[in-house]
Parts: sequence; structure tokens; C-alpha cells
Amino acid sequence: MKRWRHFLVAIMIVPALVIYITIAALLADFVTGISLFIDFLYYFTAGLIWIPGAVIVIKWLADNES
Repeated sequence: MKRWRHFLVAIMIVPALVIYITIAALLADFVTGISLFIDFLYYFTAGLIWIPGAVIVIKWLADNES
């Protein structure tokens, strides 16, 4: 009966991603437009920075399932 964790993650992932995308888009207004390199660096970093958070959630699910 440990399926509640999967349900919790499924329910919370959408609002968390919406908040993250909103913050990244607001920050992009301040950071981008200076140079092409800074634009690339920002979008590359913003596109990958969510991965450590996802790894923590997946590890939490995996640890509690075994």
C-alpha cells in the first residue's frame, strides 16, 4: 500500500514544473539579450537545472519501494 508516494509525486510534479518554468521565464527577461553566448548559457543551464531535483524525488521513490 505504498502507492501513495507515486500519487503524491504525480500530483505535485505539475505545480512544481509550472513554478519552475515561470521563474525561469521571468529570469530570462533579465539575463537574455546581452549576447548570444549568455543566452545559450542561460537556456542550457535553465534546461538542465531541474534534473537534480528529479533525481532526489526518483531516489526517494526507489528507496521507499524496496
